[in-house]
Amino acid sequence: MAHKMIRALVADDSSPVRALVNQGIRIHQEKRYFEIENSEDGQKAIDALRKKPFDLAFIDINMPGLTGSQVVAAMSETQSKGCLSIAISSQMDGGHEKVLKDFGAYHFLQKPFSKQDVADIVSAYMTMTEVYPVMIVDDSATMRKLTRKTLDGSRFQFDVDEAGSAEEARRKLRRGDFRIVITDFHMPDIDGLELAGMIRELSSKVAIYMMSTNDTTYLERSAAFIGINGFLKKPFNSSDIDSLMHKLLGLEDPKFGKVRDLFSFLERDKKAS
Repeated sequence: MAHKMIRALVADDSSPVRALVNQGIRIHQEKRYFEIENSEDGQKAIDALRKKPFDLAFIDINMPGLTGSQVVAAMSETQSKGCLSIAISSQMDGGHEKVLKDFGAYHFLQKPFSKQDVADIVSAYMTMTEVYPVMIVDDSATMRKLTRKTLDGSRFQFDVDEAGSAEEARRKLRRGDFRIVITDFHMPDIDGLELAGMIRELSSKVAIYMMSTNDTTYLERSAAFIGINGFLKKPFNSSDIDSLMHKLLGLEDPKFGKVRDLFSFLERDKKAS
């Protein structure tokens, strides 16, 4: 399958740091084609982001002109509003951290870092932009639509199919190659736990996540016992999906992303111990 070019911006007033980030990005040049643009101050970084869409941006927090936080805050008004932004600095105070988190920055690289640290983030981006086939199972068309919208807002890419019942889901699973199933618990005839058991009989490789308004310890423990990968209490959002996908794919939790347990009873057990 042909992959699109990855366009990266490196913004830092230090020439050696820009060179190091460039080297880290180019570790993957045998797998993907990269177009890299370098900026030595915040204003030039903003100008670049306005001219064309970037996929990745490594932005120093403390730059002349505009700070990295100001650049990230203004990114939503540029052609690069969907860009994965990584803040870099020797230190980060609470003010910068709040702005970066509020405006959707992804991760933080603390100086000094290595080119491999940069390469690891680029590798995570490439993993996130692979397409993952997912099936939403819910007898409510409204909930299927809402779940699809939540998936669309994730940093990850999905090829979404839907099933209005457990039986329809089972038929599609036998015909299709799904990586993930997100199923409601409360469904007529066959509930989500029973469906999960059927899926496990077909495949141990499909990741299963259960949705429910009820997150009782009993229900979650039953889900974990059957082999369900995680639990999503309704309502949930795109950051919950991102957190689950990072765990599923073995990616490091990002500095500014939501971190959550796969099951809420694990958090309750930690507090009780």
